[in-house]
Amino acid sequence: MTDATQVNGAGRRRGVPPVVAMTFWLIVLPLALAALGVWQLERSGQARQSVGVASENMARTIAELRPIAAETPNAMIRFVGGRSYPASMALAMVEKAAGKNGFLQTVSALRHPFAYLTIAGGILAFLGGAVGILASNLAGRRARRSRDQLVRSFMRLRLLLPFLLAAVMLGLGFAGVGATLFETISLPFWGDLSGDAIKLGLAGILLAGIGLYCAVTAVRGLRRVFALVEPEPIVERARIATEQDAPALWSFVRHLASRMQAGPPDTIVVGLTRGFYVTESRVRLLPGDQLVEGRTLHMPAPFLELLDTAEIAAIVGHELAHFVGEDTRYSQRFVPIYSSLQRSLGALYQADLNGDFGIGAGLRLGYHALSRFDTAVAHWSRIREFEADRRGSLASGPDAAASALIRSHIADSNIEVILEAAFRGDRQFGSNLVAAVAALTAKQGFQNPDEHLEDRQPHPTDSHPPTTQRIQALGVPVDEKLLAHATRRRGADTSSFGARAFADWDAFCRDLSSDFLVNADKAQVEYRQELQIAVAGVADKEIVLFENIRPIAAPAMMLIAVLFGAFIACTYLFPIQMGFGDDETTKATVAAILGAGIVFCLGLFVFVRHRVSHPLMVLTPETLRSHWLAQPVRWDAVVGYQVHVAHRLALQLFLADGAPLPDRTRFSFYNKVNRKRRMIELDALGIREMKADAFSDMVGRYIAAAHARRALDQG
Repeated sequence: MTDATQVNGAGRRRGVPPVVAMTFWLIVLPLALAALGVWQLERSGQARQSVGVASENMARTIAELRPIAAETPNAMIRFVGGRSYPASMALAMVEKAAGKNGFLQTVSALRHPFAYLTIAGGILAFLGGAVGILASNLAGRRARRSRDQLVRSFMRLRLLLPFLLAAVMLGLGFAGVGATLFETISLPFWGDLSGDAIKLGLAGILLAGIGLYCAVTAVRGLRRVFALVEPEPIVERARIATEQDAPALWSFVRHLASRMQAGPPDTIVVGLTRGFYVTESRVRLLPGDQLVEGRTLHMPAPFLELLDTAEIAAIVGHELAHFVGEDTRYSQRFVPIYSSLQRSLGALYQADLNGDFGIGAGLRLGYHALSRFDTAVAHWSRIREFEADRRGSLASGPDAAASALIRSHIADSNIEVILEAAFRGDRQFGSNLVAAVAALTAKQGFQNPDEHLEDRQPHPTDSHPPTTQRIQALGVPVDEKLLAHATRRRGADTSSFGARAFADWDAFCRDLSSDFLVNADKAQVEYRQELQIAVAGVADKEIVLFENIRPIAAPAMMLIAVLFGAFIACTYLFPIQMGFGDDETTKATVAAILGAGIVFCLGLFVFVRHRVSHPLMVLTPETLRSHWLAQPVRWDAVVGYQVHVAHRLALQLFLADGAPLPDRTRFSFYNKVNRKRRMIELDALGIREMKADAFSDMVGRYIAAAHARRALDQG
């Protein structure tokens, strides 16, 4: 709806390799927590031994003091260090110390198990992370043996991964709770417990509880999010080509399937916007909402108009080869596993955004496993695509297969020109968009194929190697002869493949075009409604924003200046009482210093009054004005923005190329116009009566409204 984007300042940091981050979270951090637990265990053991020895010594001392205090309470008892106390007082002091030591014994016994919890949590997280990394790498290595091994390996990994993630998250959670509670309970060893120390201890217990709750909650959700999901049907805007619609097409496809010893498709669907592909996944056809199951061959109508019979035979042969190699069934097996992993990691990512403890470590393990899966799938996809190219070339020859690869790529630009214009409401191309594509191609030809040789063909459930590699694998040189054939223009007296394959090709294409145009009109209406909602999302009147400087700051500066002045007056009116006597030099020095303070306070008073009363920004539906900028900034010139919040608030606006950049009214360290980056930065202590998130949302609404207004004006 808008060209402007919000830059996420809290995104992933650059410069930290994923392997380093994963190693830290899954190996270094758990081992560090385990080492911390060992250190805590050592401290706890030493403390228990120390308070135990002290308890025994105090018990003996009390046993010796009680008879003396009972018989001669005023007898002086000398302690180590040379200080002496009456026997009764000495007994009371030792009994008090013994009580405190007994409390420390209880604390020592209470905190001791938490050191073991820290160690156990660290080891559990380490084992979960280490086993997860090794299992992912092993699964990826075994997956290269065969596609069946790929499915088996990653099915096992998918079943094992929730337990490993649970081990990592629970381990870090338990280790964090153990370490926090151990140190919190250790507060009595620091000395007398003050109110602040008690608050700190309660805060530590609260944080430990929150961390444990988050870890347990995340683990409880793993079972739900890692359930094997049934993949959604492929949604395609296309029509079924029945044998009555296209008898020659069905005969052509069946003949190819017979030659390649492949089963023919159960359904052939023809659309406008997608390329050739086969699938055994369910396909939902729009606008009729038909659900197609079984083997489906999708063919794009524009290519049936632009490619010749040999080229189409090569492409269809390539697709049917996927049936021979059971590539489609293989895809049916791995897509649920892959979708399950992606869905699970997406749920964990949302939990990580909420700040749940330990999720970040689990995410890194999950992404590592997914990357091993991606690598293995890409390996077999590359092999199977080359094999399908080889088999497809047997149907029509390598030259036709190579020409088809190039022509199917360079034809995309002409197809996009017609379909995009028609989608936006341009009806000059008539009711048959396929014929319009053919007419445009006959008129202006194709783009330079050199720009498309590194392209990859899109596919709803798979990936393809670059075109040049596929042509090289066919053993066909990319020379002038090949490029000339791939970029040829069809003669006016030559009928297209589609016209020969369909009983009424023109009517079928008109029906496809009608479906496309009806959907385009509906989408345009919805788009205009979204634009109108965006425009209505901002007020027509000006919004004046002020900096978040407390109004009390100005009177405070004035009060301080008055106090400084009163002190100067007292220095000269009451010099003896103020302690200066006749020392004129000291009085003058004090007066000069305080006078400078008065000048500073008065200057700060004027500055604060000006900042408090002067608008920071003025937002209108069309522009943003600031006293730091000599010219207003048009919202529709902004292509991105970012709001930073630290000790200050900063708004960064990124302007489109060609949009005028304003000048600054005066120098400022914080408010900048970066012409190289085409960025404007406006800084403040904050926005009065508005939080940073609300301010960011407001800026986003104004930018979206301006772009929407411009789109509506352009029709």
